[in-house]
Amino acid sequence: MELSFLTALTIGFLGSAHCIGMCGGIVGALNNGMPHTKQPSRLAQSAHHLTYNAGRIVSYCTVGAIAGLAGAQSANLPFDMVAPVGRLIAGLVMILLGLYLAGWSHVVTKMEFLGQHLWKYIQPFGKRFMPVHTPFHAFGLGLVWGWLPCGLVYSALALSALSASPSRGALMMLGFGLGTLPMLLAMGGAYEHLRTVVQNPTMRRVAGVIVILFGVSSALSALGGHGHNHSASTGAETESHAH
Repeated sequence: MELSFLTALTIGFLGSAHCIGMCGGIVGALNNGMPHTKQPSRLAQSAHHLTYNAGRIVSYCTVGAIAGLAGAQSANLPFDMVAPVGRLIAGLVMILLGLYLAGWSHVVTKMEFLGQHLWKYIQPFGKRFMPVHTPFHAFGLGLVWGWLPCGLVYSALALSALSASPSRGALMMLGFGLGTLPMLLAMGGAYEHLRTVVQNPTMRRVAGVIVILFGVSSALSALGGHGHNHSASTGAETESHAH
């Protein structure tokens, strides 16, 4: 099962209800920070929201490139166990993500504690862009908030790591970020409609099963690859002793 931009896009879209809970307060801050001398136009509000989300997605792409680079480097290490173990962990994370999307488990959200230590150093930078008076402030806030500890983001990063390429890793996270956009940008009735679509049990279960199968495939390939390498290594050692 091949990694794809569409997979990451789907994960972002179906998981975006979780994003509302994580970023809901920021959405309010974007509106409240606008000048009160006159009623802000819908265009001005849209500029704030678009630039905030652009900053958020830039941060996603950055960390996706880092994850892809790490995946590429681990594949080149001379330790037979490193790459298979990395693929196995990523596969297990994808299985957990599939269970979350299907509504069968919320273990993924418990992964958010992993980034809390780093977040306490990053979060203060966000105060420099508050209140959000201009699109520049919104973009800067998005750059910071893109590093917010989020189990869903960490799960999507498994795709980036499995891609074993900085450019493809960034592309995976671009797809994920774009998938979250409709829910975060929607207002009023559009939001309610999107939430209904995202929370549709059948859609979530089908998507969850697909992601679970992808995770199982990745985990099995890691185990199979390790076994193959081990056999090849043993064979080489036997031949060496024979000579």
